[in-house]
Amino acid sequence: MRITILVCGFLMCLIGTGSAGVWTDPFDGNELVEEWKFRDYRDKVTTFEVKDGFLQMTNPKGGWGHTTPDKPMVEREIPKSAAKDITVSGIFSTEPDKPADSWIGIFLYSDDDLNYACLLFGGEANQPQKTLIGSMVEANWQDKGHFQTGFDVPIHLKIVKEGDLFSGYYRESEKDDWTLSGNKTWNHKFDVERVGVGFMNSWGGQTVTFMVDTLSIEGEGIEPLSVAPEGKLTTTWGTLKASR
Repeated sequence: MRITILVCGFLMCLIGTGSAGVWTDPFDGNELVEEWKFRDYRDKVTTFEVKDGFLQMTNPKGGWGHTTPDKPMVEREIPKSAAKDITVSGIFSTEPDKPADSWIGIFLYSDDDLNYACLLFGGEANQPQKTLIGSMVEANWQDKGHFQTGFDVPIHLKIVKEGDLFSGYYRESEKDDWTLSGNKTWNHKFDVERVGVGFMNSWGGQTVTFMVDTLSIEGEGIEPLSVAPEGKLTTTWGTLKASR
C-alpha cells in the first residue's frame, strides 16, 4: 500500500508541473508553415519568401522609426502556458552584410504592438555588428544598450524571459558559448502572446534583406513543428550570397 501511495504522488507531481517543449523551424520548402503570419508596415512594400532553406524578408525603402507599431514582421502566437517563461533563438544574417542601417531580430510581444521586448542586431554603417536590447513600454522605448559583437553576420541570437526578467545573448557560431549582451538583464512586466522576427526600424533608405536560417521557441506547452522538417539544405552562406 505504501508503494502505491508513493507512485500516485509521483504521477500527480508530473501532471502538476507540466513540461517545456521546443518548436524549431528550419525554413525548408518554399512557403511558411501555417503557424506563421506575415504583416507589413504602413507603406506595404516588404516582400518575403522561403528559399534555399532561409526565410528572406526584403524591405526596399527604409526610412521609418522604432515607434511605428505595424512593423515588417513574421510572427506566431504561443500558448498561454509559455507566456511567463520562454526562450527564443535563431541564426540570422542580412544582405548587404554592412552597412545594414537597420535594427532587425527577435521580438516578444504582449497583446499590444507597442508593448514588447526585443533582441536585435545591426546598427551603424561600416562597423561590426552590434546587438541591441530593450523594451517598448506603452509606446515608450526603453533602451538597454547597444553592444559590439566584434564580428559580422551570420549571428546567433537568443532572448530569454524568466518571469519579468529578460536577457539577450549572442554568439558567432554553434561552437561558441553564449555571451550575455552587455552583461545586462532588464525588467518588463507582461505576458508574451506572440513571437516575431523582423525589422524594428530602417533609417538608411536602402534595400535590406533579413535572412533567418533557423528559429526555435522553447517553453511550457510548446509542441514540435507540426510539419516534419525536410532536412536543412547544404547551402553555405557563401553560396547563398553568390546566388543573390
